[in-house]
Amino acid sequence: MSFARYFKLASYCLITSGFLAIAATGALDIFSLVFFTAALVFSWFADTERLRQRLPPWLLNSVAILYLPIYVLDYLRLSRSFVLTTVHLILFVASVKLLTRATDRDYVYLYLISFAELLAASTLTIDITFAFSLFVFLFSGVCALILFEMKRSHAQFQKQGRIRPSVASETALGSGFELFYRFPAGSVSWISMGMTVAILALAVPLFFLLPRVSLGFYNRPSGQTRMVSGFSETVELGEIGNIKESPAVVMRVKLDDPTAMPPGNLKWRGVALDHYDGRSWSRSRVARDRLYPQGRWFKLEGFRRGVEFYQTYYLEALSTDVVFTCHKALAISGDIGYLERDYSNSFYTPRQAYSKLRYAVVSDIAQPDPTRIPIALPTPPEAIRKIYLQVKDLDPRIANLAREVTQSIPHPYGKAVALEKYLKTHYGYSLELKGTPHSSDPIAMFLFDVRKGHCEYFASAMTIMLRQLGIPARLVNGFRSGEYNPLGKAWTVRQYDAHSWVEAYFPPYEWVEFDPTPPDPDRSRSAWVKVFADLLDAADLWWTEQVVNYDFFKQYRLINSARTQVLQWQSQIRSLLGSWSAKRQAQFDRLDLRRWLAAHAWSLVLTLASGLAVGLLLFRKSGSLRTRLWWMFRRALSRHDSVYVATTFYQEALDLLRAHGLTRNLGQTPLEFADSLGSSAVAALLKRLTEIYNRVRFGSHHAESDLTQAQALLQSMRRALAGRLSSEMTNDQ
Repeated sequence: MSFARYFKLASYCLITSGFLAIAATGALDIFSLVFFTAALVFSWFADTERLRQRLPPWLLNSVAILYLPIYVLDYLRLSRSFVLTTVHLILFVASVKLLTRATDRDYVYLYLISFAELLAASTLTIDITFAFSLFVFLFSGVCALILFEMKRSHAQFQKQGRIRPSVASETALGSGFELFYRFPAGSVSWISMGMTVAILALAVPLFFLLPRVSLGFYNRPSGQTRMVSGFSETVELGEIGNIKESPAVVMRVKLDDPTAMPPGNLKWRGVALDHYDGRSWSRSRVARDRLYPQGRWFKLEGFRRGVEFYQTYYLEALSTDVVFTCHKALAISGDIGYLERDYSNSFYTPRQAYSKLRYAVVSDIAQPDPTRIPIALPTPPEAIRKIYLQVKDLDPRIANLAREVTQSIPHPYGKAVALEKYLKTHYGYSLELKGTPHSSDPIAMFLFDVRKGHCEYFASAMTIMLRQLGIPARLVNGFRSGEYNPLGKAWTVRQYDAHSWVEAYFPPYEWVEFDPTPPDPDRSRSAWVKVFADLLDAADLWWTEQVVNYDFFKQYRLINSARTQVLQWQSQIRSLLGSWSAKRQAQFDRLDLRRWLAAHAWSLVLTLASGLAVGLLLFRKSGSLRTRLWWMFRRALSRHDSVYVATTFYQEALDLLRAHGLTRNLGQTPLEFADSLGSSAVAALLKRLTEIYNRVRFGSHHAESDLTQAQALLQSMRRALAGRLSSEMTNDQ
């Protein structure tokens, strides 16, 4: 590949990577996508240099000025977002530059615009797709900058006449890239890849080690909101047709203890619906109460020892403000920010609607003990009877069927279990809804005519039949547990996991779950497809947990974990070295030294004699070498050993004086201490020793006799101090 084509390819890869980073956020409208893609493709094939020469300069300036009112209109009426409006402006400028590029400066502008697009994408998305765009941008950026510098230097050398014409083929002359007619594109690509890997190898540890001051970036607006099929805050019955299922991921749920698998009927609760008008379910009240955190948690109910179940939710950007929980929520983490609760114990976070959301929940998943539920249920509170026993005028066959199924069962809880089992075993699951369109009684049509339906029909039928038996009940919308990903150790919940079930009121447990819907149709996939999907999902979850939501607390745990691991390695190394040393010592202890010396005596004698003979020969024949080695040895030892010996002598003198009650203060210099002893013989000896010590340690030159003299002075001090002690003892007597 020629240099010109390779340089153009690398530059376009860099420009395209910035554009793809923006496009992957989902924030761009279809017009912007088509417009810039068309400009990118057209500029690749067009002769942009000739096009720029034909266009008058005033035209380009006019285009830039004319876009200003469009920018204002875009901000006020169309995008209504400063970031998106600025992105549109950047794409427009990039399109103009692509179509009129002619100089090196134009390429520099395009590189900077691509970098600005990457920065804008980082504010609009936190998906793992940004990591792919970043890697492509780094690789193509390194490659393009290398080639750009080569191109610029080549042009400069041509201008200075430093390139010989003989290095270029005649067919390449005039192309502007004569020096690179046969260009090693593969080598440059490998070099660029190596530099990219080196950059990442330096940047990734810095990302994890630099001090963190934030609490993560998962709870932030997303560039694209996902409409959730199957889940809604209302339920419409009676529609005929085929329900379209979507495999799009709605959320991921991670348990604190992945080895403790939850029960098979685990569900992620969304909203509870109580009002049925004959065709649809809704909430009879819309009022919500705002909750306030207590420390790091919104504490909702008292904890019950032995039934706490901890979950961490990673919600995608959904078109709902519902906060999903598991069964009965006891506490929700405070990092959710703003939390509201309605009368049915459903939770909402309006400030986080349409954005990705991360939060933790502590739930009570204890299963009810039927023996604790009384046969004669106490009269429910007025508020519960008024809301959850409401039944519209329906087909009387529904009430008759409920009584027929439960007539032989006296216990209210047993009646609910019987209805649940009856619906599961006598009706079929189907996403294809048949029957009379807009039936006046969809539940009767399901129970007595069609006898097939999806979860909303099963849950609606059981709720109505429980109410007709005098048991308060409500319909709940949410999701099934989903599919467990062993690679990411999390539950992956998709849109087709949307589900409806029933909650019935049984004191003292209050609301108890029932699920009358038969199992869903098998959605099994081939093994390799499942492994690949699990791998992608685990990578996305890792990106979310370890990169997007990497905060101060995770950094603290990471540093502590690394410290613990290093200490463990040190302990293991010490243990291995100790074991090795013990083995060597045991082998040495078992060695018979006398036998070994007797066996190798002649070899040792010959080796020592040969070495001694060679040494004597060198010593006699090479006087100059002997002299040089001697002076090298003297120079190596004269400085360091003299200082060490002088310091040792002086320290011994201080120890002698301290033993006789004469101690040097911390603020005194050696000479000040010697002067403080007065005019005694010991003081005179110490002063002379101190002068030698200062000269040897701090001076640049000293005599070889200084150390000998210092040793003699130290001996004199010992005798003088011993005589002083003897005279003091004599006087005492």
